[in-house]
Amino acid sequence: MTTHQIGRRSRLLLMAAGATLTLGLAACSANSGAADSESEATKDSYSIGVLSLAQASLLDDIIEAFEAAVVEGVGDAEVSFDVQNANGDQSLVNSISRDFAGSDHDAFAVIGTPAVIALAQQITDRPVFALAMGDPVGAGVAESLEEPGGNVTGSIDYVDPASLVDDILEIHPDAASIGTVYDPSNQNLQVWVADLKKALEGTDVELVESTVASTAEVAQASRSLVGRSDVVLVGPDANVIAGLDALGAAMAGDGIPTYLAGGDPMFPGILASIGPDYPSLGTSAGENAALVLLGQDPAVTPFTTPDALEFVVNPETEEALGIEFPASIEERIVR
Repeated sequence: MTTHQIGRRSRLLLMAAGATLTLGLAACSANSGAADSESEATKDSYSIGVLSLAQASLLDDIIEAFEAAVVEGVGDAEVSFDVQNANGDQSLVNSISRDFAGSDHDAFAVIGTPAVIALAQQITDRPVFALAMGDPVGAGVAESLEEPGGNVTGSIDYVDPASLVDDILEIHPDAASIGTVYDPSNQNLQVWVADLKKALEGTDVELVESTVASTAEVAQASRSLVGRSDVVLVGPDANVIAGLDALGAAMAGDGIPTYLAGGDPMFPGILASIGPDYPSLGTSAGENAALVLLGQDPAVTPFTTPDALEFVVNPETEEALGIEFPASIEERIVR
């Protein structure tokens, strides 16, 4: 397990001009899970532990955007980030969460729903910022998106699969089946797949599911969709995102159009992504985090939500598959 730093991990500290005296962070109640937002003095330095569920360039981009927004938001304070990666291993997620709970970090950021849940269970006395989480209410870490009610806030990435299905069936009107790969232990994906099934009700399209327990299983799970799926749609699963190269390779071999619910589609074999701009979700969570570090109570700090969806196409896969998008889709495409 390696500690990474901001700026592609090239340095631990991001510093702005200001004093160097470090003030103590007032203890917060377990009920609110945060420091007293009205009385706490602004600190001269902050230390933030960051937990990433898996290794993927998209997740790195979200974290870097978060870090940059925090640094900008706290002004003349010094900020350090202790970034730990669980590499898709739940036992490592639990171990890192315990280590963070025993640390003296002022706050924590986390990406990947299983990691958010694990960290929130371990840490109730300091703020936890969830980055691009799917369903914090359903995961039990927040009472509502508008007023989380505890020590967890951040940003969400949830996009109703119904809107994605509408686009896909417009592009592929003859599709009889849509395949998907996901980790069923991920509460966010349980909700997402349930909504995907609901979106297909009333159609003649079958949902073909293939599940994984870790990134290492993505290749085999992807191959199991070949011959059973006309189109593949992958939800916001950190473990699957970390294995997009394997997914794309399996789909390219059989010419199956493959879509992501947001993220970077520029992997061979991936056709397009339809979803939020993920780095912007890191930025908005970082802006929230800066407010909390400067005294705002996370319990009343709303989760930020995605802006407009992006339809980003991989031109190489588009050409290889010979896909022609309808005019109504074409006008939305970014290449």
